Amino acid sequence: MRHYFVINPKSFVKLEDLKHFLLSVENCFSVGNRAEYKVYISRFPRDATAAVHRHAASVRDGETVRIYAVGGDGILFDCLNGMAEFENAELASVPYGNSNDFINALGAENYGAFRDIKLLSAAPSVPVDLIQCGSRFALLNCSIGAESQAVMNVNGITKAVNKGRYMRGFVPALYKIGSLAGLANGTIVPKFYTVEIDGADKSGEYMNLNIANVAFNGGGNTPNPCAAPNDGELDIVFVGPLSRLRTVLVMPEYTRGQFKKRPKVFAHMRFREMSCRSETPMSVVLDGELFSTSEITFKVLPGAVKIVVPEGLGFVDAMGRVGLKRKNKGGAQ
Repeated sequence: MRHYFVINPKSFVKLEDLKHFLLSVENCFSVGNRAEYKVYISRFPRDATAAVHRHAASVRDGETVRIYAVGGDGILFDCLNGMAEFENAELASVPYGNSNDFINALGAENYGAFRDIKLLSAAPSVPVDLIQCGSRFALLNCSIGAESQAVMNVNGITKAVNKGRYMRGFVPALYKIGSLAGLANGTIVPKFYTVEIDGADKSGEYMNLNIANVAFNGGGNTPNPCAAPNDGELDIVFVGPLSRLRTVLVMPEYTRGQFKKRPKVFAHMRFREMSCRSETPMSVVLDGELFSTSEITFKVLPGAVKIVVPEGLGFVDAMGRVGLKRKNKGGAQ
């Protein structure tokens, strides 16, 4: 097995912390000549995608390459999109970023296990569902509408504060601030979307659409609390049209996943394929990465990626329930 460490240096507050991490990697693989490893330092968003693709392509058939995404959900997204097409590639998340929502789905109390390189290098991998979004892949979630605008506002805040290095622990609050800013300046408003889900027409006017593969979102919010990355389906929560005041009032319920409290405002369903169109450009955020489009599609790829998970750990939902694996209408488990 080959080991390839892809590091976002901005995830380390101090240079000494980064040096300490690199030393732990060296110590892991220097004893007994256990395996070949390489380190790549990512320079900017999407830089690592091409590097991971080149490295995975260089590995001979039959040999496994384990990609370690060291940082937050952003570097995890980059690594995923570089290795998703390679059957012999495995992905390990090493949580040092401001937001590590995929690790939250494995239990936030287990961060230490995913930072233990000796443990992670020897751990098994498990099949996990992917979100295919056009030519992109995602592990976490996608938002269309209000949340994507909030992300845009949050990005402006974090860049203003030492490039976001000291935002860890404040990310959920920042998203609320970003939402309030969007309501105040009129950029967060209801919009009509043409939506088709598993062949059914779900078009309408919505404030936000949240499509999820895991329960956690935005550093700890849980708008889709029952989403599980190993059930062969995706979860979506629709937020209907709201006034500014009512949006502020129901926002806490939305971020806590309490959509059953207001059935006239929120709607939830599970699906396998979805398309969404708008006559004007839509703000879309995919695993925290922001872009604009007028049409987008989503499809779940059951068990399409191998994720490294130490023995004894399992996926949890927002209520802390372990070992999620529901039967769905298509028979997948």
